[in-house]
Amino acid sequence: MSYHISFRVKVDGLDRWLDVGSCDANITWNVRKIIEKSTGLPWVNGANNGLCRDVIPCIQKGLHELLVYGYKYKEYEASNGWGTVDGTIGFFRDILDYWDHLIADDEQLAQIATFWID
Repeated sequence: MSYHISFRVKVDGLDRWLDVGSCDANITWNVRKIIEKSTGLPWVNGANNGLCRDVIPCIQKGLHELLVYGYKYKEYEASNGWGTVDGTIGFFRDILDYWDHLIADDEQLAQIATFWID
């Protein structure tokens, strides 16, 4: 199984969420500990994890943490090789690249977009 990230906004007056932008970032569930420990975020699958404007700085922090101190997170890598620090770095970069495109396209939308993990 893998985590799939999407950015969504709520439809006014409805219990409905729509994807905005296009985020194809995904990674195996085996990296959950690496993500949680490097970002400080709870990583809630199948849910809205808050406003992107609050989550994205934590992803940036996690990327920096893994780039500089990746060796500290090696103990959380999956023994089968499916879930590594290097893979998580790529995952974080993908999320940030997609987020940068969303901001460039529509700053107002970026202020209300939420971060979903599926």
